[in-house]
Amino acid sequence: MPLRETLAPDASDPEANMRWLRDREQLAMLYQRYAYGVDTKDFEIVRSVFHPDCVVSGTLEDGALGPYLEGIELGLQQWPATMHFMGNQYVEVDGDRGHVETWVVAYHMEAADSPLDHLVLGLRYQDDVLRVEGDWKIIRRNTVKQWHTGPFPRPTLGPPAYPRR
Repeated sequence: MPLRETLAPDASDPEANMRWLRDREQLAMLYQRYAYGVDTKDFEIVRSVFHPDCVVSGTLEDGALGPYLEGIELGLQQWPATMHFMGNQYVEVDGDRGHVETWVVAYHMEAADSPLDHLVLGLRYQDDVLRVEGDWKIIRRNTVKQWHTGPFPRPTLGPPAYPRR
């Protein structure tokens, strides 16, 4: 993968090009759906992008999908609003399997009267993906924190809700 993604097929093969374009668009939509679900706190949508057997290595917790998403849901309750912006995306597809690296800027906004600064994270989602019945799912996620501004993890009064101990 010299350019960090699968190159387009030869222009003389329209069927291969259509398949290549469709895969890329479906994968882009997968990440848009994830961001929408997280930012609206709709965890049915968030869960829909992952394969049930997904294993996650996150910024604060690692493990199986169910407990990981429970932790993320608890963590997101700390902010009145978030916005996940999906940026550069590098896609490698080989049949029904692939790897997607997506660069993300995640804004976590404090309430107007909060003494804390907003948290902004620069992340890379490094995901293995699998096509299941025509739909792409994330089967393994590795989250790499590139940078942050603001408090990370967010300080709390009393026992923290997230990360869990």
